[in-house]
Amino acid sequence: MKLSMPTGRTELAILGIVLAVVLFFAVNLFSNTMLRQARVDLTEGRLFTLSEGTRSVLATIPEPLTLRFYLSRSLVDAVPAYGNYAGRVRELLDHYASLAKDKLHVKIYDPQPYSVTEDDAVSAGLQGVPVNQSGELAYFGLAASNSTDDHEIVPFFDPRRESHLEYDLTRLIFRLAFPKKKVVGILTNLPFQGDPMRGLGPWGVVEQMHQFFEVRPLDLEPTTIPSDVDVLLAVHTGEMSDQVLYAIDQYVLGGGRALFFVDPFSESASGPNPGAVESQTNPSVNKLFAAWGIDFEANKVVTDGENAVRVNAPGPQGRPVIADYLAWINLGPEYINQGDVVASQLSRIAMASVGSLSAKAGAGTEFTPLLHSSPTAMRIDAKELMGNPDPIRLINKFVSENRSFTIAARVRGNVKSAFPNGAPVAPVEPTAPATPGAPAATPATPAEPKPAAAAAKPQLMDSTAPINVVVVADTDILADRFWLQNQDFFGQRVRVPTANNGDLVFNILDNLSGSNALVDLRGRGLSSRPFDLVKEIQGAAEVKYRRTEQELMGQLNDTQRKLSEVQVERSGESGTVILSDEQKSMIGKFRADLVSIRQQLRNVQLALKQDIDGLQTVVKIVNIWAMPVVVSLIALVMALVRRSRRRRRAEFA
Repeated sequence: MKLSMPTGRTELAILGIVLAVVLFFAVNLFSNTMLRQARVDLTEGRLFTLSEGTRSVLATIPEPLTLRFYLSRSLVDAVPAYGNYAGRVRELLDHYASLAKDKLHVKIYDPQPYSVTEDDAVSAGLQGVPVNQSGELAYFGLAASNSTDDHEIVPFFDPRRESHLEYDLTRLIFRLAFPKKKVVGILTNLPFQGDPMRGLGPWGVVEQMHQFFEVRPLDLEPTTIPSDVDVLLAVHTGEMSDQVLYAIDQYVLGGGRALFFVDPFSESASGPNPGAVESQTNPSVNKLFAAWGIDFEANKVVTDGENAVRVNAPGPQGRPVIADYLAWINLGPEYINQGDVVASQLSRIAMASVGSLSAKAGAGTEFTPLLHSSPTAMRIDAKELMGNPDPIRLINKFVSENRSFTIAARVRGNVKSAFPNGAPVAPVEPTAPATPGAPAATPATPAEPKPAAAAAKPQLMDSTAPINVVVVADTDILADRFWLQNQDFFGQRVRVPTANNGDLVFNILDNLSGSNALVDLRGRGLSSRPFDLVKEIQGAAEVKYRRTEQELMGQLNDTQRKLSEVQVERSGESGTVILSDEQKSMIGKFRADLVSIRQQLRNVQLALKQDIDGLQTVVKIVNIWAMPVVVSLIALVMALVRRSRRRRRAEFA
């Protein structure tokens, strides 16, 4: 049998179409099998590109983990915005599974109401949200487990935390892969553990810390920080000897993480009575801070005119008055770095008599503020708060410096030792003088002065890796009376948080106690990109709308006042209201004004709608039609060029 090749244009066209269809399916089949994991991220900020820290965690998972992703279809149907976010979560989980190979198994469930799957979601601890009036709940969360029945969950994927989605998932996987509790070594002279003699229990922050970490109190004069301590928590340690500073210096240079709470005036150092508090400063710690690129004003307290707490203060003639106590502050979300994973979504931090931090000039470290004051702030001498400070006197002396002060910061980078001349020499205790008439003691071999802890291992002069240190210029942030309320619940004491102080502390400890991969993870941008121009148009129109609305309310109140002044005549026992011509004229004028102003409001709303609709039309034209038109024009130009070339070749032939 002899096959003949098509020679006509029609046959060639049909053959070309058939080959194109075959090629199309072949390319799709090839891409689905061979290029399944190929990704190109063209978004601003590389939103969909995993960090090296995440890849490192996924590559070191020692045992298989199971991730059960619960997503209710009813939630996606009711709120389409959740559908977009759910798509990103699912793609990210699939990407995690592909990188972890056989160590990560992702299972997807749609928990229908009153189903076994819904029971599993509830028992796992996921949070359901109502989606209709019948009370049916929808779920959008994650339950994960390892081979030893350890569990971690994301109760609900909040879109407001989208910028930290990678961090949350990677931390969850890390905690399952390495479930051993991290060790937090506490170095403090504050009564953290309580005082049984005074009937004081442990501080709330310490009680909660025991639930998540292995808490280990350290001696106030350590010669070394144990190597198995994952995070050093140093709180208001007062004057520290060079030996203690050297131990901390070597611990941090060797890769240890540290969280410092320092204070120019600690109101919690001497109990709940602030009148008995003496100035408690930490000037010795500045020797370490200077080496790490931090400046801490150890004797200055930041007072804040915008964030001050209102208190009862003694007024004239001994009468109490309500006044702002500038030394106590409550920081709202705008003064909390929402871009850092440890501070994201915190809404209120309560502090007292705080200090200020700043980056040291010429430092090679990265200084990232976590908490800061308002620009209406002023520094005062800590001595002014000793005894019984007068809030009215502080207000009268307040003069804003018109600058914001950093209260808490994260410091990262490579540093050198704070002891460039070697380890400090431990002091030799003097020998007690002999008692007259007593027999002479046998002379002992004199002890040679030796460097503290230097014999154990050689001194580190440079950090082995970039240091990770967080410094908070306040210790009262940890005290119960500033962020906890004790309530009685059927005979049991329940501590109810009134601020996010504890959340901040646990977030920092959790972040620092993780691997370097977790510490290196930062917040990403949002995949939802709003139209800034549309928001500007809406804002401008809203301002105009509110101004007109206020004018309307003013005219309404003025008219009602005038109407009340007009005398109403009544006749007969029926009490029928007889309106005068003046009243009728005023009511008619009011109604006319009301109609006119309402018409103005409608015009503003119509103009707003027209501006937004017009902008949306332009955006649709650009996104839907512009690119096809550009491609068509390019194709037309190429076709004309080819036709011109063929014509020239024909002429020369």
